[in-house]
Amino acid sequence: MSAAALTARQQGGMTLIELMVAMSIGLFLIGGALYMYSQSKNTYRASDSLSRLQESARFALDTIEPDIRLARYWGRNAEPAMIEVPTGVTMPCSGSADVAAWALRVGVPVEVSDDSYDLPCNAFANSPRAGSDVLTLRHAEPWSGGIQPALEGGRLQVQTSLAQGRIFADGISPDFGANSTRHNVVVSAYYVNERSSFDTSQSSLRRLTLRADGSLGEDEVIPGVENLQVQLGIDTNGDGGVDRYVDGDNSLVTDDAAVVAVRLWMLVGTPADDQGWSDTQHYPTPDADLGDLIAGTDDYPASARRVQISKTIYLNNQGS
Repeated sequence: MSAAALTARQQGGMTLIELMVAMSIGLFLIGGALYMYSQSKNTYRASDSLSRLQESARFALDTIEPDIRLARYWGRNAEPAMIEVPTGVTMPCSGSADVAAWALRVGVPVEVSDDSYDLPCNAFANSPRAGSDVLTLRHAEPWSGGIQPALEGGRLQVQTSLAQGRIFADGISPDFGANSTRHNVVVSAYYVNERSSFDTSQSSLRRLTLRADGSLGEDEVIPGVENLQVQLGIDTNGDGGVDRYVDGDNSLVTDDAAVVAVRLWMLVGTPADDQGWSDTQHYPTPDADLGDLIAGTDDYPASARRVQISKTIYLNNQGS
């Protein structure tokens, strides 16, 4: 064999069939890698979404829980009926010139509006969520760092001794003796709104709260909360335990009902932008009148991921 023929044979390349087989194997491997990447990305998005849902739910509960535990706390006086609410105190809010009569119902530390928004102040953007409860809590604020709050004209404060108490807003503390204490008054009402201040397409948990100037203003607690249901644990026989959990419109819930616990239920969702996700679940609520919340409706879009959370919180100041 000549040297030229040997060189040509040594330089021979792959056949067309060999090239096609190699390309097919390469494409198969690349496709597998892309599939694994896509699956990993989707898993990460789902895990991140679930983490944000759980974080939002925990934050909402952590915000409401201290308010519930403090309900009925008025400083030295353990009996709200003995706290005097002066006439002439005004408390303005959006939509009403004076809501003091509603806000200062000190004898009703826990109040629930069942499946409806009936607060005397306008809801944010006039868009409360239909079928969601409203939870109102009233109490005195504990001292910060063990220091009694300073007197402030215009701020609603309460002075209490073991025998009596009085709410005042003129910055002049009643003289109930050296053993009396002064606290700022707290009024908070939690509800769900169709809109968030940060995203008008997303719902939110909001709070109507008493300001330092004596007015009622509104804050957003957390976006993403889609529904709030509240049941009250009632002590019907005076033994300090819960005998029944009832909705806010139950006949057992009266102004002097012995409320010893509050059961919260919330449905929390992500923004409705998760591609490829479809939620069609039914979420049973503790309210038999309301029934299930159905994903895929206008208020609960199918493209949002959701988590439902429930917690029972006992009042520290249950009273008699």
